[in-house]
Amino acid sequence: MTTPHPSPARRVTTHDVARRAGVSQATVSLVLGGNPRARVSATTRERVVLAAGELGYRPNMLARGLVQRKSYALGVMVPDLSNPFFLDVVTGVQRVAAEAGYAVLPGDVRETNAARHLDALRARQVDGLILDGFGALALPESALTDLKVVLVDEPSERWPGVASDALGAGRMAAEHLVGLGHTRLAFAGPATDVHGFRMRERGFFQVLQAQGLGLSSARLRRVTPDVAGGLQAMKALLALGPTERPTAVFCANDLVAAGALKACLTAGVRVPGEMSIVGCDDVELARVLTPELTTIRVPARELGARAARLLLKQLEDESWVPRPTKPLPVKLVARGTTARPVSRE
Repeated sequence: MTTPHPSPARRVTTHDVARRAGVSQATVSLVLGGNPRARVSATTRERVVLAAGELGYRPNMLARGLVQRKSYALGVMVPDLSNPFFLDVVTGVQRVAAEAGYAVLPGDVRETNAARHLDALRARQVDGLILDGFGALALPESALTDLKVVLVDEPSERWPGVASDALGAGRMAAEHLVGLGHTRLAFAGPATDVHGFRMRERGFFQVLQAQGLGLSSARLRRVTPDVAGGLQAMKALLALGPTERPTAVFCANDLVAAGALKACLTAGVRVPGEMSIVGCDDVELARVLTPELTTIRVPARELGARAARLLLKQLEDESWVPRPTKPLPVKLVARGTTARPVSRE
């Protein structure tokens, strides 16, 4: 006798799946609950999964959460969701979380006190938290008590994390520009405790120092990490005298680089003829600008995906101990905003 399909108007339940698969509801719950330690044979597991697929079963995460005392929600806090880089990080988190049945609650701390935003996520009883790019270690320790936490691009002895090779990104930018023959270089980026920005700056300076190239305070521009900051930085650099004005600038991210490029175009300064510009991140904007932006590609979505996997492992296995991982590699993408200086200095 064929098991009838449930009415289209009614939600498919584990009882329906159990009848279709010819097993108990308890067995269905074990299989569809995703417990790898459940003592269910491979054949039975396959029957249950097949029946669930045929019936279009969708788990009731609210009910499951009440039973397991979990919300099946992850919080993600970033400094600025209008920055495409951080949006890509969140996208990477969402892809992995969705596959595991978790919702993602993103938070933008640009205009909201980080501790207050964290309180809001705790009120929603998120199961874990991913923190990226705003100096998470400055949060009061008590605010993160009893939460599973993963950090992105920020080292910590307390919490596990994932990182990109930010030091290498700065080094690549400097090596590219020095290799083209530039000797008067500048840096534009924020004065911040955010580890990723600090490492990009440090890598850039390391190469300049090794090459015996100085960087005066006038060519070190502290600005906000956005387009407005890039505009401000480049206007100040272009106002320098002929012996101090740089021929190339490394910007802490692509938004700063976009602002720097606009300032050059507005002032009638040819890029890359009179000024070379390198960004960092390789967001989609870098390929839309004219000329297209030379930048350092940072795998933002993979950072988010790895952070989500790391957090889910902690949530699934309390005894799991994370191992140190290597930073994700970055890559120079040479496009249209860099070239040899007009005359060798």
